[in-house]
Amino acid sequence: MLARLITGAASRAAPLAGASYIVAKSLAAFTSPDAQEESSRGMKPLYQSHRPTTRLQKAVIAAGAALMGLGDPTDGSHIAALGDATANGHMDHLRSQMLSDPVGRRILRERPQISFTQEEWEQLKTLPEGSFGRSYYEQMARNNISWSTRPPVRFVDHEEDAYLLLRYRQCHDFYHVILDLDISVVEELAIKVFEWQQTRLPVGLVAGVFGPLRLPSEERSRFFDFYLPWALQCGSSSKPIISVYWEEMWHRPIDDIRKEMGVWLLPQRNK
Repeated sequence: MLARLITGAASRAAPLAGASYIVAKSLAAFTSPDAQEESSRGMKPLYQSHRPTTRLQKAVIAAGAALMGLGDPTDGSHIAALGDATANGHMDHLRSQMLSDPVGRRILRERPQISFTQEEWEQLKTLPEGSFGRSYYEQMARNNISWSTRPPVRFVDHEEDAYLLLRYRQCHDFYHVILDLDISVVEELAIKVFEWQQTRLPVGLVAGVFGPLRLPSEERSRFFDFYLPWALQCGSSSKPIISVYWEEMWHRPIDDIRKEMGVWLLPQRNK
C-alpha cells in the first residue's frame, strides 16, 4: 500500500519537476550573465545590460518566469524577468506620471540609481527613530536583504524605458517601508497590486491574479478580504510613487512622507 502511494506521488510529481527543469534551463539561456548580447537576428544592444530578444523570445521568457514565480512570488529574479519581458509597450503611463511632476522630470533628467558605500549604509541606522532612512535600514537588516541585489533590466528595447523600469525596481524596497508591509507572500502580492494600480505595468497584474493561487486557504481569504481592497484603493488614490526622490527623504519622518503621498496603512496589518 505504501509503495503504491509513493509510486503514485512520484508519477504525479515527475511531469511538474520536468517542466520546471525545462523552464529553468530556458530562462537561464536568456537571463544568465553569459547570455549572448546579440540575438540570432543580429539586433544590437541599446544599453549595457540589454539582451535583444524577439517577441517570441520575450513570450517564452514571460511564460517561464511567471511559472517559476508562482512557486515563490518573493523570488526577485523571476519577477524581474517577467517584468522585463512584459514591459515593452507599457511604459507610457509611468513616463506621463513623471513628466507631469517637477520632481519626476528631475529624476528623468538626473537618472539617480540606488547605491551606497558601506559608510553611507551604516549612517542610515544612526538617523532618528521614525525617520524614513532609519526605517528603511531596519527593515532591510531585519529581513537580511541587500539593496544591491536588484537585477538589471535586460529585455526592454528602449533605453529610457529601461531606466524607468530599473528605477521602479530599485525603489521596490522603499514601498515596503512606506506601506509598512513585510516580505511574506501575501504582503508581496499586496504591494504588486498597489504598484499595478500606480504604474499599469503587466507584472503587477499577473502577480495579483495568479499569485493568490498558491496561498493557503486562510491566507487567500485574508488577501481577498483585506489586502486586495486596500491595495486597489490606496494605489489609485495616493501620489505616484515613481515621482518621489527617495534619496532626499532619509532624514524626514516617515509619517510626514505618508501624509504628503496620501498613503494610508492597512488597519488589519497594523493592529
